[in-house]
Amino acid sequence: MGEVRKGAVMEAPVDHLLVEKLSDPRTMGQLIRLLDKLENVTFLLDMLENFLRRGPEFADSINELVILLRQNLSRPEYITRFEHALTALHRMQEFFDSPQVQELFKSDVLDVRSVQIIGKVSRSLFQASKEASETGTKRVGIIGLMRALSDPEVQPALNFILNFARHLSKEINDA
Repeated sequence: MGEVRKGAVMEAPVDHLLVEKLSDPRTMGQLIRLLDKLENVTFLLDMLENFLRRGPEFADSINELVILLRQNLSRPEYITRFEHALTALHRMQEFFDSPQVQELFKSDVLDVRSVQIIGKVSRSLFQASKEASETGTKRVGIIGLMRALSDPEVQPALNFILNFARHLSKEINDA
């Protein structure tokens, strides 16, 4: 019976320390953050466990690759291919590091909206070219042009062209 009391006496300070530690606001905040990310932590641990379980497979694959490279590396055609690949990678790196390409990346040319507008213009150009080749060349006079300008289907394009001209003028003047 004395043994039980000693255990109970020993557990009381541990329980008290645990309750005290858990009631600390910093500990509570950290536990809440951990619980919020528990799904991610579990996923990460599962991935790590799967990776470690497949370790021998990875080692075998790497070993086979090293053997294959040793067998084929002495062949001149592989050395030539490797040199060509390195040269191509070097040239690509030079291209991407060039000031022109860096400026292109900084500009709005590659913005999603710009690409979408260019896509619309390309489709419109293709369709107009197709229709012009099917119908042939027609002579359009002043009255035909005036009639086309008031066409509701043409109005959005005219507004686009006028707005484009206005903004292009501002860009040119600011340059």
